[in-house]
Order: sequence, then C-alpha cells, then structure tokens
Amino acid sequence: MKVTLQLALLGVLAPGLMFGQEQGANLVNNGSFENTAPAVKTWDQLDHATGWSNANGGSVDVFSKLSCNNAVGIPDNELGSTAAFEGESYAGFVAWKDDMRPNWKRILNGRDESPFKPAWNKYSEYLQMALTSPLTAGQKYDISFMVKLGDQSDRAVSGIGAYCSPVMLAYPHRHQLAELADVSSATIMDNKKDWVEVTGMFTAGGDEKYIVIGAFGPNMQSSKVIEGPDNQRAYYYIDGIKLNLHPEDDRDHDGVPDTEDSCPDVAGLPSLSGCPDRDGDGVADTMDACPDLAGPIDKQGCPDSDGDGIADNVDKFPTVPGVASMKGCPEVNEKTKKLFEKALTGIQFETGSAKIKKTSNSILDQVAAVMNENPEYNLEIHGHTDDQGDDAKNMTLSEERASSVRQYLTDKGTTGTRLKSFGHGETMPVEDNKTSAGRAKNRRVEFKVTFFE
Repeated sequence: MKVTLQLALLGVLAPGLMFGQEQGANLVNNGSFENTAPAVKTWDQLDHATGWSNANGGSVDVFSKLSCNNAVGIPDNELGSTAAFEGESYAGFVAWKDDMRPNWKRILNGRDESPFKPAWNKYSEYLQMALTSPLTAGQKYDISFMVKLGDQSDRAVSGIGAYCSPVMLAYPHRHQLAELADVSSATIMDNKKDWVEVTGMFTAGGDEKYIVIGAFGPNMQSSKVIEGPDNQRAYYYIDGIKLNLHPEDDRDHDGVPDTEDSCPDVAGLPSLSGCPDRDGDGVADTMDACPDLAGPIDKQGCPDSDGDGIADNVDKFPTVPGVASMKGCPEVNEKTKKLFEKALTGIQFETGSAKIKKTSNSILDQVAAVMNENPEYNLEIHGHTDDQGDDAKNMTLSEERASSVRQYLTDKGTTGTRLKSFGHGETMPVEDNKTSAGRAKNRRVEFKVTFFE
C-alpha cells in the first residue's frame, strides 16, 4: 500500500534555467540503494551504497536482501520486518534520539534524583548524494522519497525532509543540522505498516549540488508511538529517492522546460528548442516557410522541386528550372527574343482593319510553334497604333488587332487560356508620330512571355 504525504514547501525564487536537465530524469543516482559495492555486511555501511555518504557524525545503515547478516537483511532485520519499496535494498537512519533517557540505576535505588540523564545529545543521522547536475536558479523541482517507521521505534517525528546544499556536508557532530529543509513533512510520520511517500516542490536558488535527507527543525515534533518503556528513538527506513524538474514547467510535456521552450504550448523536439517539425526536415515549424513539405535549411524548410536553387514557395514555376531574375521561371532564350523583336514590325494588318495580312503568317506560325513547344509559357499580346485618326477608334482597332493575333495562335494549337490580348491605342508610342517612319513603328504588336503562378 502506498500512502502520500503532502509536504510543507520552502524555496527561493530566482531567474534563469540550466539547459540539459530532461523532464522526468531523476537527478539522484542510486536513489533505491541497489548499487552496493562491496555487499553490505553489518550496520553503518552507507558508504557501500554507491554515491551516498553521511552528512554528519552519524552513521546511516543500508539493508539488502543479499546481505549475509540478518541484522541488515530484507525483509527481516533487527529494526523490524519490511520488504523494499522497490528493488532489493533500502537505507535506514535515526531521525531523532532524544537527549534524555531513563537512569534505571537511580530509579531502582530510589535515589532522590531525576530519573533521567543526558544521553545521545539529540542524536540525528543524515544521508547525502551529489546530484547529477546542479540545480537551476528559478526552476521548480519535485522531491519525493518513501519512508516507513521501523518496528522497533518507540518515537515518531515530523520534519522528515530534504535539503539541497551547494556543498558536500561533513559535520563532525551527531546533532540535528541547523540547515532548513527545502521540503519538510508537517505532520508526525508514525506509519509502521505502509511505505509513505514524502513529496513536495521547491524553487531552486541556483547553486545546489547535493541532496541531504533526514529530520529538520526548527519546529520538529515528537510523539511516543508505543505503550510501556520508551527508547526515545525514531528510526526510519528510506527508499526510492527522486529529484526531478517540476512538470508544470513543461506545459506541453515535450521534455523541454518552458523557460527553454520556444513553443511552450505545442509539443516539440529538444533539438529545436521545444518547437515541432511536422515535415521532419530539421527546420522548426515556426521558422519553416513550408511546414508541411520537407526542405533544406538554406531554403527555410521549403523544397526545390525543379532543382534550380529557388525554393518552391517563391518559385513562380516550381516544376521547371528557372533563374532568380525571373523568380524561378525559365529565361526566354535568345532565339525567341529575336522572334518577338521581329514581330514588332513583321505583323501587318489591312489598312484600318484587324485582318492580318498573309505576309505575317510566317512570323505568327513561328510564335505558335514557340508556344506549343513551351507549355510553361503564357503570352500577352499588346496591340498599338499611331496617333492618326480618332483616339477612341484607335483604341478599339488596337484591341481588335491584338484579339486577331490571339485567335490566330489559338487556331494553331495554343490553348486560349494561355493567351491574353490588350489594346493600347496610341497611348504608348515608341517613336515620334510626326514622321511616317515613326508612325510605322508605333503601329505594332508586342509579345510578352509570362508564366503560370
């Protein structure tokens, strides 16, 4: 049966966080005393449990199922009988031995003196362990361990708890420590039947490197738990010691503390500061321009489907290699450019009409061939006139002539949706309309290649 005891909480607030402490990882090695070398043979052998030592002149005991001495065996030993909470070992310590004990010689002789005399001078034992990493200022931590009052204990006390120390303690005395616990039981721990979980949370100051466990004051209480003679000793078994990051500091439960987590409300990866990576490309979604499509880091997590060095999210034509100057669209080759330049003066119409002269068919056939060979091309057809005649009529004529060219190309197999025609009338001259040569150049059809978006 497991019993949980709530602790009184103490702690110091401070800013900051240390990277590297994983959520759920126990910062106490050998918290169940399973690693012993050499095997425990008798009392006072805490040092046989790897990593553990006494914090004062007292001497903590280790009990093991593998011990050849029944005094420190499991489940039966000289302090009582109990199985380990976990594994096959646990430790035991005198939390408190009162400083007065019966003086049976005085009592039996009937002397007119106090029946008590000083004894152990408030003897207490403490065990300590170096943490796997120093605690982080301002970070909340949970401490928990299991205790059970020994069958041979006549006393029980409150104040069983833990203190996190910046230095390893080595007091020569055997008295109760003056240090104040970071967590401490507020009630008397008098359960001899069940293991009781002592658990609580505190905020680290930032320099703690060791955990020390025992009975702490200044308000420790003691009570007698048996009838008859009193040995004035409170002896506890202890097992399953843990110190972990407090889970409330990891709201999304991804193992990254909130103070380190760039995405504290969304579960992510420690390698990406706690942010998710839906497409698994190594770029956090918060920095990924294409969070659902895997891509390289240098492309902000976006793919480059056509391998032209331009990420698909900014590539106007992501399936055909292009150039940056064209926003990823292919560059129009020189042959096509020269053809379109020739078309400026090579496409002729009947006077005052939108009917294309047959002499223009050769050029238009070449334009149609270019469009059919390059399905990624769209084509804008722009019609222009000189300034002779009525402005409105010129505008209409330019629109009709551009439309005629569009229809010609459609008839030659170019999909109509890839063609757009515009009329500008006399509004965009390229030469002076005062000369016949200039007006001839202004009467023109221009082609402009665009791409699908």
